[in-house]
Amino acid sequence: MKVGRFLLTVVVILSFSLNVVFYLSGTIRTFASDSRQSTGLEGPVPGSNETDSGFNEKSPYPINHPDTCSGDVDLIIVVCSGLGNFQSREFVRKSWGSYSKQEFLKTRLLFLVGLGDDATLEKVRKENRIHGDIIVGNFVDTYRNLTLKSISVLKWITTYCANAKYGLKADDDVFVNVPNLINALDVKRRKVEKFIIGSKQVGARPIPDKNSKWYTPREEFGEKVYPPYVSGTAYAFTLPAAVSLYSVTHEMKPFWLEDIYITGLCARAAGIPRFDHGGFTFQRRNPTGCAFKHSISGHYLTGEEMLKIYNDLLNVNLKCDTA
Repeated sequence: MKVGRFLLTVVVILSFSLNVVFYLSGTIRTFASDSRQSTGLEGPVPGSNETDSGFNEKSPYPINHPDTCSGDVDLIIVVCSGLGNFQSREFVRKSWGSYSKQEFLKTRLLFLVGLGDDATLEKVRKENRIHGDIIVGNFVDTYRNLTLKSISVLKWITTYCANAKYGLKADDDVFVNVPNLINALDVKRRKVEKFIIGSKQVGARPIPDKNSKWYTPREEFGEKVYPPYVSGTAYAFTLPAAVSLYSVTHEMKPFWLEDIYITGLCARAAGIPRFDHGGFTFQRRNPTGCAFKHSISGHYLTGEEMLKIYNDLLNVNLKCDTA
């Protein structure tokens, strides 16, 4: 039994490591259910047709919006969403994603998903034709591939949105007060050029419990304590930080917990400071405008709650108990 468990652990580690290596090198393809799904993440194929509505299976982004960041951009928001999370994306668009429509904020909004079955992917293509805000990365959309999704965020931003000041990576069950976020970034940027801000975690340790969702065998991560990192539910960074982070991903051994990998291991290797900001939390806040009036993010929120929070914040007569 021990030999069997050991061999299983080795297979899992090798599978994930090879997936990431192939994803970064672009030299080998991993096929999903429709035998079309590449995991390459190199630059656009010369002469490829990366239209907003077309599907180019040879591109690192089969569906792409390369001109999203044309003009003056302060913040590019990329919401990492599950392929089939149609309602979640719609609620984000109708709530805090609407900040991107306020021209004075100079903000852009995109959703990043991976590949999956043909039927779901076709629905996503239709959704994209309506909204024009979905990017499809060339990797299979699974929980174990969240690191690939986060690397894809960095690559897209550094390739197509290098003119922006900041980037935000967020999950689709998070609410973000965008004006408060931009203000916090502007304040920090006066002192530091490269940085990441979010809910900083210090002293977290690998979980040895095999029944845990976050179980990590020692063979996969040899250190006793994770480096300081920020929660992957929502974190923001300057563009120079994004460039450095993406560059380091080509050299760093892959690790499946994306926030620890990107904002912990890669940030440590790149010498990028991670700052804790009390406005961020990976936990739930009360779904009211008052709870978010002076905050930046909150997690585990339903779509209806996001709409309520957003409408509360738009109310100029919103009164909150300051006691």
